[in-house]
Amino acid sequence: MTATGAPTPAEMAWQMMRELVLDNERRKEASSALGLSFARIKALRRIAESPLPMGELATSLGIEPPYMTLVVDDLERQGLVERRPHPSDRRAKLVVATARGRQAARRAEAILERPPPGLAGLPTEVSEALVELLVAVKASTNGEVPGGRALG
Repeated sequence: MTATGAPTPAEMAWQMMRELVLDNERRKEASSALGLSFARIKALRRIAESPLPMGELATSLGIEPPYMTLVVDDLERQGLVERRPHPSDRRAKLVVATARGRQAARRAEAILERPPPGLAGLPTEVSEALVELLVAVKASTNGEVPGGRALG
């Protein structure tokens, strides 16, 4: 906030980006199309990328292991994932997407990748300028400035 209590331009930009990303209809559309909660879709997409032990899966998704067990149990009941023995740790099980699970993950990805109409309808030059700005934001977040130099 500025000295007057008004949001800074960076705060305003962040609020708009959050609203665009978190409040868009794609999550609901994916959930409706697959008949899964978005948390389960997120887990399925991660599992489809690469099989993981339950603990690593929970950590990568930022959820507690007991809840991860419930999510995997549900995905397994629906035939989207299966547990398999870990090749190097007899105590662990890998969670692996089935063919049906990989297909569902691809379907979710296709829905989630589609930009919202407000973004898709922008003129090309505006979209290109937005990409440049986001590249700069990402670089700055990673401690760099555009052009590859490190900050600090």
